[in-house]
Amino acid sequence: MDAQTIVLPICTVQHDFQAVMRDVLDGIVPEDNFWLSCYKLGEPSVHGKVVASLDEHDRNLLLFEGLDGVQFKQYRQVYRPVQHVFSAACPGLNIKETRIATPSNWYSNPPEVRKPSQITAFDVAPDGSQFVTGYHDGSVHIRPASSPTALPSGASRPHLSTVTSLQFFPSSRVVLTAGADFSLSILPTDPPDSTSYTTKRVTSARTLRGHTRAVTSTAIVSRGRNVLSGSKDGTIRLWDMPSGSQIRTLAAGSNHFVPVLALSVGERWVELKGGTDQQSGSEDVDPREVETTDKVVFCALQDGSFEAFDLRTKRAVFRSSVGSGGARSALQTLAYIPKHNLLATGSASGLISVYDVRTLGGVPLSTFRRNEAPIEDLALVDLSTAGFGLPSSPSSIFEDASGTLGLAIAPEDGLPYVVDLRPSGPRVLAELVGTDCDAVRFVRVAGRDIWSAADDGVVRRYKSE
Repeated sequence: MDAQTIVLPICTVQHDFQAVMRDVLDGIVPEDNFWLSCYKLGEPSVHGKVVASLDEHDRNLLLFEGLDGVQFKQYRQVYRPVQHVFSAACPGLNIKETRIATPSNWYSNPPEVRKPSQITAFDVAPDGSQFVTGYHDGSVHIRPASSPTALPSGASRPHLSTVTSLQFFPSSRVVLTAGADFSLSILPTDPPDSTSYTTKRVTSARTLRGHTRAVTSTAIVSRGRNVLSGSKDGTIRLWDMPSGSQIRTLAAGSNHFVPVLALSVGERWVELKGGTDQQSGSEDVDPREVETTDKVVFCALQDGSFEAFDLRTKRAVFRSSVGSGGARSALQTLAYIPKHNLLATGSASGLISVYDVRTLGGVPLSTFRRNEAPIEDLALVDLSTAGFGLPSSPSSIFEDASGTLGLAIAPEDGLPYVVDLRPSGPRVLAELVGTDCDAVRFVRVAGRDIWSAADDGVVRRYKSE
């Protein structure tokens, strides 16, 4: 991959196109159409329509005809019970067949629950059994993943104002929350023993205070005896969970207290381990720390740079160059992938950069964008187990991705997607459709599935096939 910015294409389809298909299948209309639009930055966009009609011989089979330069296809798989798989293409923009991934589940707030619709924080339990949503009024809802119509199993109001971050501990039974009220809290999320028709009120087990401005991001170290928080006060704070006390404060931005917008923690890479031993001389470890000595935390900063701190020495080991200035240069999200020695960052100007952490200071492995919509969230997708490609044949049900690593990307334009990080350059593997122009703020991967949460207040689950 080279350092030049790669422009990736966009395929977006009418958000309710499946309802159009159902009308034709049910015989309500003999045929109908929906729109399909394709874009590539710097080139004329293509807006076409797709006509759906019933096959004359098989009345359970839909036929699709793409008009005005677009192509659309449905894969009918009779050899295994999977959901419908669709693809779109646009020869005029050199957009090859791309998976159109539709949600398998939509989780809206049930009518009985009167809540502000916009989700301000979101996370999915590592075991996929439940998820949590936060809101502007400081409330948090705990929802079972088993039923889109089920009432929340628990609700709490741990913050006085906007919930800014939610993160499950590895146990999947405890959540770390953060808010614009400068605090963090710990919520138990044990699911009920049986199906419940009421929502249990959940009380915070512990509240952590120390930040002087809104907390923006959290990170859990290993099993969770220690956690990290980043804030607009320009600090990263390390906490001891059993006592609720603060262990250490780190100043972001080369000790200039630059606001922190996102955190990602993981094991140090081999080259840093050797270099740290030679440069720092000694550890700086508190007795309350557990499994921090082999960790590094990356923070995305408001000035467009990112910084790495070695948690063994509590010192910054790298800081990237500062952005060009202004809000559009801010780094809004990042994801550290220690298994692959990679770091991915997403900016307010729509740029995504992927770095090899072993050669920080050089050019990124790749930089790409689709447009200038801010990147809200990034999540690692293991393409060796999560099938978001296209079907090929019964003997090879889904075509293999060229690489084993992908990113699920949530942009403000409401068009989330999955990109395959191939050695030869990134490509769009799947479009995650279903939103109707609402910003997608969060994306998570739990097991083989991708989850998203948008400004329309709906959580969407995309099941891997």
